[in-house]
Amino acid sequence: MKPLLLEEVKHAIRAEARTVLRRQMITGVSTDSRRVRPGEMFVALRGERFDGHAFVEAALGAGASAVLVERNVPLTAEERQRGVAVLKVDNALEALGRLARFYRRELQHSIRVVAVTGSNGKTTTREMIYHAMSRYRKGHRSPHNYNNAVGVPLTLLGLEPEHEFAVVEMGTSGPGEIAALARIAEPDIAVITQVGPSHLEGLRDLDGVSGEKMGIVAGLREHGVLIVGLDHQGVFDRARALGCHLITFGMSERADVSALRVWREGSRLGFETNDRCTVELPAAGLHNVSNALAALAACRRLGLTTRQFADALRDFQPVPGRLSARQVNGITILDDSYNANPSSMAAALAEIASRTAAGRRIFVCGDMCELGAASEQYHRDLGRAIAAAPVDLLLTVGSQAARTAEAALEAGMGRARVQRCTTAKRLARLIKALLHDEDVILVKGSRAMALEEVVRALERYPGGRPVVARGRAIGVVGAPRAVRVNVPTG
Repeated sequence: MKPLLLEEVKHAIRAEARTVLRRQMITGVSTDSRRVRPGEMFVALRGERFDGHAFVEAALGAGASAVLVERNVPLTAEERQRGVAVLKVDNALEALGRLARFYRRELQHSIRVVAVTGSNGKTTTREMIYHAMSRYRKGHRSPHNYNNAVGVPLTLLGLEPEHEFAVVEMGTSGPGEIAALARIAEPDIAVITQVGPSHLEGLRDLDGVSGEKMGIVAGLREHGVLIVGLDHQGVFDRARALGCHLITFGMSERADVSALRVWREGSRLGFETNDRCTVELPAAGLHNVSNALAALAACRRLGLTTRQFADALRDFQPVPGRLSARQVNGITILDDSYNANPSSMAAALAEIASRTAAGRRIFVCGDMCELGAASEQYHRDLGRAIAAAPVDLLLTVGSQAARTAEAALEAGMGRARVQRCTTAKRLARLIKALLHDEDVILVKGSRAMALEEVVRALERYPGGRPVVARGRAIGVVGAPRAVRVNVPTG
């Protein structure tokens, strides 16, 4: 972050100065007292389970030169002596957003911002754009899952004057959130990856999801463009009705950026673009072709050629927890444990179904959260789809995924091929005893299910167990008592 005068910060966020402002400057902004560096401003945010005001003293002890608060905080004589500044506002979170928008405008002539949202694929698409662009230009992108009302401002405030581009991810759980984030980021390019049933507790139905994703155009700058999938007709129709400058991507030849043919070799995907360039990437899941097309559309708008994009993506590394494939001592782990909704579950199921394996195809399926009143129906639909797919063993985690197990059984999946667990921790204790060499294991569920515990257990599989014979019974040890399970291969 380029240094800012506290006086201009005060005006930008409409704050009241509770100390005399000299010509102090801040060199950064932090909301975590454990990570504050000398010269930064600490923002005391309030949440459901914490109050940042309780950590003001710690932030000042770490060297913060200013604090942004919602109520008066006392300063020691030493803190007054070194000129600590106190800015007071009614709502620190809103003030953080105002500061980020001010800072983005300070850099508007030197940087182009790409905003990425979608029900699925936004993190992978963000990473593809950044990976390709950073090969040729200096840029910045949302770290980790910084995609909400705190993360987006902090991402923007992490920009440096030498950056030429930024890729900002935007997520939501309720109406109006993406529009608010877009007004802060004021993107030059907005990308909607895919739209499907997600966060239905807050967004109600698919139409609500589409409308929420379209909120990304609320902050689109003049002459900005919206990149949307031509395959998502509802979103495309909404965008066209708004009169946005559109760039489309998809499998249709009518899309501005499309794939003429697609192939897979092992764990690598390949496709030929409609401008006759071959793109290869080391990623599982055919849905990643769509993510790559969206990323290509954004990168071309930022000045890259398709050939430059293709060259950069050859060494792209899939994001951990987003259908990343790896081999561990004879088994293949498809780690899609970060999150889940019905459409991403369908994509993951298609991936494991398409895999050939000498061993079994095992699906570790956790709850899909935040689906509201439609939750049971979506989980039962998934169970029927699993029963119809070439999945040899279904292991469910959670009360909603238990509905998936019930539906799979009702659809004809044998009882020996379906096992239910209440928690990821319990399954993590059991699963190693279930495995044999050459098994392919897909792990997917919503973030709240903590299925990364199961992934860590899979990574400790020692190998050396022969491919299991059809219908052979094995003992599962690691629970309070041994459990007998029949594990078939087909």
